[in-house]
Amino acid sequence: MTETLTTAALCGLKLIGDTEVEAAVDAFLADRMTPPFVFKEGYRLSLSKAVRRHPGANDLVTRNAGPSLTRPFVRAAILQARPARG
Repeated sequence: MTETLTTAALCGLKLIGDTEVEAAVDAFLADRMTPPFVFKEGYRLSLSKAVRRHPGANDLVTRNAGPSLTRPFVRAAILQARPARG
C-alpha cells in the first residue's frame, strides 16, 4: 500500500518548493473557489478542501477573519494536506 505524503513532506524532499506553497496560499486567498492547484512536479491539491479539513483555517475563513490572521492557518492547511500525483 502506498501512503500519500503531505505537502510538508514533499517540501522536505524538494519536490515542492516554498515559493509554490506561497503561491497556493495567495491563490486561495484571492479566490476561495480556485480550481485545484498544480505544483511543478505534477502534484494537485484542492485548496478549498484542504482548508475545509483544517479546523483552525476553516473557522477563520468562515468568520472572514483578516488576511494577516488567516494566512498562516491557510498555509498550515496546505502543508498538512496530501496532494495527489498527476
